[in-house]
Amino acid sequence: MATPNRSVSMIDVAVHAGVSHQTVSRVLNNHKNVSDKTRKRVLASMEELNYHPNIAARTLVTGKSSSIGVLSYDTTLFGPASMLHAVQLAARAKGYSVNLVSLKATDTESVNKGLQDLYATGVEGLIMIVPHTKDSAQIRKLPGDLPGVVIEGESSKFIPSVNIDQVVGAEMAVEYLLELGHKKIAHISGPLGWYEADLRVTGWRNAMERAGLKSKVMEQGDWSPRSGYEATKRILKARQGITAIFCSNDAMALGALKALSENGMDIPAEMSVVGFDDVPEASFFQPSLTTIMQSFEDVGNSSLELLVSQIEGGKTRIKREAIQPTLLIRESSGPVPQK
Repeated sequence: MATPNRSVSMIDVAVHAGVSHQTVSRVLNNHKNVSDKTRKRVLASMEELNYHPNIAARTLVTGKSSSIGVLSYDTTLFGPASMLHAVQLAARAKGYSVNLVSLKATDTESVNKGLQDLYATGVEGLIMIVPHTKDSAQIRKLPGDLPGVVIEGESSKFIPSVNIDQVVGAEMAVEYLLELGHKKIAHISGPLGWYEADLRVTGWRNAMERAGLKSKVMEQGDWSPRSGYEATKRILKARQGITAIFCSNDAMALGALKALSENGMDIPAEMSVVGFDDVPEASFFQPSLTTIMQSFEDVGNSSLELLVSQIEGGKTRIKREAIQPTLLIRESSGPVPQK
């Protein structure tokens, strides 16, 4: 067993789990010839001993880098940052390191250069978090014919994708407001041209149209609280009998709550507000925010499963995976005001 002056080795894990060091190696490399029972026992030993695979050593033995490249954009935003974090955790759990290129712009030239830069580091596969619809659609072939997965981008017949079902999430938010009796529901969208923003607009319109209602009051924001604040002030100025606002993210919903409060409105007695994301602070908003939760952990795990199956198994079958969101009901939404 490891001493205080020596890091835990693969042999230590093998002794602790009661298996051979070859079995530990197979678990690390996701080899199919390991029973679920044995795999769980080895993984439990790794966790108990705080064992971390020596990726550099494995590279020398296998000739593989055991690294993946991640292309991302604007990791200051909650969604892309959360997806990146989820991917990094999932990659680490599978014994892969992550090389990151974060783009300042998502034009064709920038995207291609980012992919080439990652390819040059010797990664074995690529994950692309490209939230602009036109940018994900343009990716048809990856450098060096590397396997890849698109996260939260336009579905492609060329590359597998993992997406939270944005349309369903928006429909859930609006349908909940409709159940509360609201008929005039405004929408504060994200910047149009973004994958999530466009699909959330679609979901809002779908739900309204299925209910036989018009979806005509929409203001565009830029994901920031200030844009939600300004958009809400415009909605209040026009009013048009609006009794609920569905915001395309929680940050803009925070701005909406501030604008409504400054206008002396009781939330939700006079106006209901629903967001999208479930940021960690959402339950601490005043009032606490009803919102749509996205499981970024599921996104990370699913995208890594798809990528690793290509890297290690050579599977190239195109797959589009849609992860279902969840409605979280809190204090910012309530029945339509009674006249």
